[in-house]
Amino acid sequence: MSARPVGARMVAYVAGACLVAMFVAITVFLPADIRATVTISQSGTLFLCLVAALVVLHGIARSTVHTEADGVHVRNGYRTRVVAWDDVEGVSYREGAPWATLARHDGDTHMLIAIQGTDGARAAQAVRDLRREIAAHQR
Repeated sequence: MSARPVGARMVAYVAGACLVAMFVAITVFLPADIRATVTISQSGTLFLCLVAALVVLHGIARSTVHTEADGVHVRNGYRTRVVAWDDVEGVSYREGAPWATLARHDGDTHMLIAIQGTDGARAAQAVRDLRREIAAHQR
């Protein structure tokens, strides 16, 4: 079983492309007299803000949930966690929730950003598949 967000990934990459296009357009089409007043540190700050926004957007887009023999692999942004099958209690996916949540026996929970509520039926199917996998490994 493997899940990735569809809507969030599209929004992240389109928003990133728009930010880059806007940055380039401002750089190219700004009148020369105004460009002359912009300092190196101001340009650098704008560039670092652009890079930071792109890093955050890419982190959202690369979120995944997949199962393997050793457990459930949850990647939210740039952090990956592996929850062993023995530690998994279940999956919660309440109506109106932004994403599913993986519950552990120790009371800890992990957001499953890859299973977005905005993906509708696709997200519900991913939760059913994950619940089926959990049940199969807890026998």
